[in-house]
Amino acid sequence: MKATYDTIGLRYNATRKADPYLFEQLHALLNPKKDGVYVDIGCGTGNYTHEFHKKGYSFIGIDPSKEMLLQAKARNSTIVWTMGAAKNTGLAENSVDGRSLS
Repeated sequence: MKATYDTIGLRYNATRKADPYLFEQLHALLNPKKDGVYVDIGCGTGNYTHEFHKKGYSFIGIDPSKEMLLQAKARNSTIVWTMGAAKNTGLAENSVDGRSLS
């Protein structure tokens, strides 16, 4: 089944970026540690995942859209990007220290 964002996400990043205020709110609520591993569920093209990475945090980006993940990987290939969804992340139980829903 093709994810909705495989179609509408083709030009997603042309008009979208991480909002600094929202990033600070996510950062405060998640309170990540530099030695932790976190997952961004529904990461899309990875705008917020990338912002956390720039600050030195280890994040895994998960999204059901192949197109969105292709754009995320093109922006930053050092982050782990994988297909999945909140119901089925494909990650082993207790393999991450926190989750953020973008």
